[in-house]
Amino acid sequence: MWSALTPAAVLWSALAPWLDRSHAGVAPAGLQQPVHHDASGSPFAGPYAHGGAWAEALTRAKDMVGNMTLEEKVNITSAFTGPCQANSGGVPRLGFPGLCFNDGPAGPRYTDFVTQFPSEFSAVASFDRALMTERAARIGREFRGKGINVELGPVTGGPLGRSPYAGRNWEAFSPDPYLSSTMSFLTIRGMQASGLITCAKHYILYEQEPVCTGALDPTGGRTDCADVSSEVDDKTMKELYLPSFAETVRAGTGSVMCSYNRINGTPACQSDDAMNRILKDELGFQGFILSDFGATHSTAPSANAGMDMELPSTAYYGEKLTDAVRKGEVNLTRLDDMAHRVLTPWIASQRGDYPAVNYQKYDLTDEVVVDGHVFRNQHVDNRGDNARFARKVAAESTVLLKNNGVLPVKGVRRIGVFGSDANYPSTLSGCGPDLFCMIASDKRYWNGTVTIGGGSGAAYSDYVAAPIEAITLRARREGIRVDHVLHDDAAHLGQMGWVARQSELCLVLAGLFLVEGWDREHLRLDRDAVDMIKHVAVHCAGDVVVVLHAGGQVLMEDWIDLPKIGGVVFAGYPGQETGNALVDVLWGDVNPSGKLPFTMGKAASDWPSGNIVREMSTLEAYPRSVFSEGLAIDYKWFDKHAIVPRYEFGHGLSYTTFEMSDLRVGRKHREVRDTVQQTNERHDGHGDLYDVLYVANVNVTNTGQRAGAEVAQLYMAYPESEVEQPPRHLRGYAKAFLHPGQAETVEFALRTKDLSVWDVRRQLWTIPNGTFTFWAGSSSRVLPLRVEVEIA
Repeated sequence: MWSALTPAAVLWSALAPWLDRSHAGVAPAGLQQPVHHDASGSPFAGPYAHGGAWAEALTRAKDMVGNMTLEEKVNITSAFTGPCQANSGGVPRLGFPGLCFNDGPAGPRYTDFVTQFPSEFSAVASFDRALMTERAARIGREFRGKGINVELGPVTGGPLGRSPYAGRNWEAFSPDPYLSSTMSFLTIRGMQASGLITCAKHYILYEQEPVCTGALDPTGGRTDCADVSSEVDDKTMKELYLPSFAETVRAGTGSVMCSYNRINGTPACQSDDAMNRILKDELGFQGFILSDFGATHSTAPSANAGMDMELPSTAYYGEKLTDAVRKGEVNLTRLDDMAHRVLTPWIASQRGDYPAVNYQKYDLTDEVVVDGHVFRNQHVDNRGDNARFARKVAAESTVLLKNNGVLPVKGVRRIGVFGSDANYPSTLSGCGPDLFCMIASDKRYWNGTVTIGGGSGAAYSDYVAAPIEAITLRARREGIRVDHVLHDDAAHLGQMGWVARQSELCLVLAGLFLVEGWDREHLRLDRDAVDMIKHVAVHCAGDVVVVLHAGGQVLMEDWIDLPKIGGVVFAGYPGQETGNALVDVLWGDVNPSGKLPFTMGKAASDWPSGNIVREMSTLEAYPRSVFSEGLAIDYKWFDKHAIVPRYEFGHGLSYTTFEMSDLRVGRKHREVRDTVQQTNERHDGHGDLYDVLYVANVNVTNTGQRAGAEVAQLYMAYPESEVEQPPRHLRGYAKAFLHPGQAETVEFALRTKDLSVWDVRRQLWTIPNGTFTFWAGSSSRVLPLRVEVEIA
């Protein structure tokens, strides 16, 4: 979103083949009945907002809109120059100031005195619901403190993580829809607890960057780009890619961002089926849909398809929308609905006592003049103890992949530290708010330790606790000598060998910096990191521990089994407290408990080929990406095709040991009580789709000598009749902190939807009859406990 890509020619397609206008099936008891589409002859086919849990706010919004002129209604839907990353118009005479929008999912972007938290992709490795909720609440309070009305985040399934090559996977949670959807729900709830309005993004099927054929521009941006059409079937859409967005609606997100990509040929921000039929009708979304930056392609078609606001500037709304209403191309009742949807969440959560904007996004100075307007930065600081908490999140999200006993650090007096990833960044803000540099390079890069990726998911840090700083300070307290070579290029291999031969323990830090706008060309680490690891492993006098700061899967086969590689730590994108959190884990102050939220393969060929489109077609107007793998992505692909991964989904070691026993699954109905906004999803049977029907329990015991936490994981297989389903699905996770010898029984609640499949013919969720199999264990491949349950 930090730059508008050159748009492809717009192609208006017929209805997407995975959608059906029939609304077949029975609405479950107690659910809001679907809102009927407008049959008055208007080009808008509905639905109109009914408010749901915000019914009172909607009534007040209707009163306000009823007193507005046509131009004022249009103002609310359109962008204007202002202090924020994006700014919508207001109606000051009626008390509506307009909305301030700002990235992002790891903390407020474009401003100072904020916390750079671990990315979603990293934090989700904690598998800790309470930790993730608190993380979200703290981020939300920082946004509120700056006067930001709408956070452009979190990233809730767009991308989900279909391909390991996708350059923006690090901004999202996980390619597993259960893990992604449950964490999306908790994150929306946590962030909005402060009164902040969240924007769930990028809706939907946004699984890669555009295909670009032109030369790089002066900022390293790509040119001559065409958005990719995601070609997907109905079942895959509903079971794999939609659940995370369904959970954001249920959690009460105030807004949703439509994405750059096409959906079966139609631009996502112009798709009536995606926005009106699915999001607003089937899911019952009551907030507003805003465009990604530069993702709008039309005026009337976009408005009638359900897009309520254009950002970050006015190219198709504004005066063009006013003209479209006057010409009858957009019905006035549709414009009213757009205004209602924008105002309703603002009235419900912010009207009255929400702080005014107190920063400006253009730079970090006190004041800036833009188009004759003066915008000021008051440098408001409401971080509190968020740095301490960010350190906790980073440590508890660190995944110990391999350990031969070298960790935690003990009994050594000489440590060597290697790699530029251990060093301070060359600048914190000098390369701009997208956090990538272009100095003496034609490609975007980052120098120093990688704490976060580049682009929309980035956030300034006011400091970085670099690994070399934290390691040196800890070593100094313990009388340990530390030497270092903070480079990772071939020219410094000689120095590395010299230092390694004198070190009892070698810590090698390697990074992978990902930036918006670019998909990955390969699955390797940056620069000469692999040669560095191998060289240090040959020369080190003792064991080697490799620390990876990466935004996705990396191939390790060149070095993982070398004799001296005693430990491997995956630290993801840990944010500003990177070094402190790493030392907490390396020295054992924090017992590692993170689990991989994705699969590490052994070779690029382990994943399906062609799931990133890199070239324009000479026969078609736009590039097409066919989701031929269906439901089987990440570990489900590996399971379906019996591929042995390097490290499986859910894998993560500890400094202690655990044992699980006595898995049991029984029927136990509980009515759902955490829904904020009811969805209209149709299903067989009675009650709510999110009611609990069954409960699984397993005993977890700490059998080791250290206190620590284990993530118990529950997986499920559908009856054999469901031939399209992969072998196993994650259906529960619970983190238990246990002292040596302590045992705890953890619970996994299984909702109606968790047991259901999407019936394409009847267009509803249904629980298949037959034998369900459940496994419990510590990862997707370590599942010692198994139970079968007959459900009819």
